[in-house]
Amino acid sequence: MRIRDVVIGANASMYYRLNFSKIRGVFYPRSEQEVLQIVLKANEQGLDITPKGGGSGLSGACTGGDRERFMISTLQMREILTISKDQRYVDVQPGATPNEINDLLEPLKMKFYVAPSSRDIATVGGLISTDGGGNDTWVNGTMRDNTIRVKMILYNGAQLVVDWDGVRSNDKSLEEKLNRAGMTIHDVASSHGTLGIITELRVRIKPLVEEELIGGVAEFDDYDSLGQAIQSLIDAKFPVRYGEAIVQAHEDVRGDLRLPLLVLEYPRDDALQEKLTAIADFRHLSKEEVEYLKDTRIKLPKRNPKEGIQVALFEGYGLHGKSLTEMSHSITEVNELLMEDGFRPFAKYGHAPSKWYLGDNSEAFGLVMHSREIRPEGRSGKEIFKTVARIVDKCLELGITPKPEHKWPFSDDVKKKRIMKLRDIIGGGFNSFILDDNAGEVLGSMV
Repeated sequence: MRIRDVVIGANASMYYRLNFSKIRGVFYPRSEQEVLQIVLKANEQGLDITPKGGGSGLSGACTGGDRERFMISTLQMREILTISKDQRYVDVQPGATPNEINDLLEPLKMKFYVAPSSRDIATVGGLISTDGGGNDTWVNGTMRDNTIRVKMILYNGAQLVVDWDGVRSNDKSLEEKLNRAGMTIHDVASSHGTLGIITELRVRIKPLVEEELIGGVAEFDDYDSLGQAIQSLIDAKFPVRYGEAIVQAHEDVRGDLRLPLLVLEYPRDDALQEKLTAIADFRHLSKEEVEYLKDTRIKLPKRNPKEGIQVALFEGYGLHGKSLTEMSHSITEVNELLMEDGFRPFAKYGHAPSKWYLGDNSEAFGLVMHSREIRPEGRSGKEIFKTVARIVDKCLELGITPKPEHKWPFSDDVKKKRIMKLRDIIGGGFNSFILDDNAGEVLGSMV
């Protein structure tokens, strides 16, 4: 086995037990033409293709599952091709990261406003494939909101340009069919590499915003009060620049925090302060105090209790609507399920208010809550995955979006049906395992 094979399998999810014998080729192209040659070679050999960016996604899609396949990494395709300050866009290859784009934009006083915590690793191609975002999605939207167009290569070598108005292609018959089906950026977003491989993106950029921010914190007596405060901020369209809820934390790492709490940064403005006071009992913090709480939130998933090891069993819960305003019920139900299966809740925290999209492309607003658990000893990967599957069912029962940032593609029937409809037109060949009925069994074998 070669080092490059191991690297191509690396990912941030818990699905890492890859069968490397099923990977028939590992490629690091630098140009669209090289990608085209690799795709046609895979087509000729009847092999599936898995596109892969930085590997920071959490759904397991970039592993490729159990298919015999080619793995195509975009990590050598990271050129910034064009910068238009006047028209506010950047053309970029899919392997570039948000940090790399912003390093070039900083002297121009412009910025690409998509900021996941993995922005130094996550690639823009991967971000549109998962419709990722970060703490700033409430203000700036997810990756799809910041993408103007994408260029793609399909399994038969056809080339597409997909934007918000439709599709252009060198295959005019295909172009007509896809436009009749209404294909847009919405379809590429959160498709997890199942439609084709992205070779270029045009992303939105904006002027750097310079404003004075003020920081504050509110501590709540219970989860419902926290959820209702977040909903009130959403209803008021409050201009939160940074919002983070620390919901639960194990006593070994909680320190002197009084939970649950909500940390906010927002523009200094007397009228805003009045609005905020009407929502909850917020108290001002110094810049140093805000940074301390930010640092505490970052360190929570990196620490362990005195006994046991914490894991990210199921990374994200999108609480919105009733599941947010009745958060006590939501968290109790999730925790009871975890404890039934031997897991002990360790920490819950996340972006709030936040934004994401549902499978029908409607917008959802609420709390993107990350979760960590203390793992029981002696559990097999398949047993652990059974708990994951139960969590998905519980989320759907409670009106929670499973993994809102790194979408859970195996449970979103609306999105899955849409992808399959488009693949009936364009053909398959890319990450097909995601659409198989046994996708869960495949992932369970990889834990």
